[in-house]
Amino acid sequence: MKKNRINNNLITDFYKKVDSKELSEVFLMTFPIALIHKNIFSHLESFLKEKFDLLNSELDVLASLYTHGKVLTPTQLYDLTIFSSGGMTKILKRLQERDLIYRQEDKNDKRYMLVCLSDKGETLVKESLQEIPKECNKYFEVLNQEQRELFSDMLKKILLNINKI
Repeated sequence: MKKNRINNNLITDFYKKVDSKELSEVFLMTFPIALIHKNIFSHLESFLKEKFDLLNSELDVLASLYTHGKVLTPTQLYDLTIFSSGGMTKILKRLQERDLIYRQEDKNDKRYMLVCLSDKGETLVKESLQEIPKECNKYFEVLNQEQRELFSDMLKKILLNINKI
């Protein structure tokens, strides 16, 4: 699996610029979040591909189906994920080719096809959702339990505040 490394010199230079007031202090929060996201996302992308032959986007769809009753309309899937209709169509096609999902006529409206999680898809998504936390935990080993709880609380506050803006 490809290791993603952040260049320590770039990080040191960044903190020097903030300390010297060349950059706003708010970057002390936004820049690390962006780098953390980029690295975790990239790491998980490699991990999922290697271990489960899945892309992040495919897991997003499978996890959405799994956590929302195993049957959704394509519109509901668009709302739960960040894909365009064209992007979603490609993802659904790949998942259907692997028998991880199947399409079923909507009994309430025959014009629509529902997206359903197959047993094979459910098994794969459950397994991957059990392995991802083990893989991600590596990033947070540097924090003790109290720090983890504080960090989680702070992230929650920020996320809830984003909805107010």
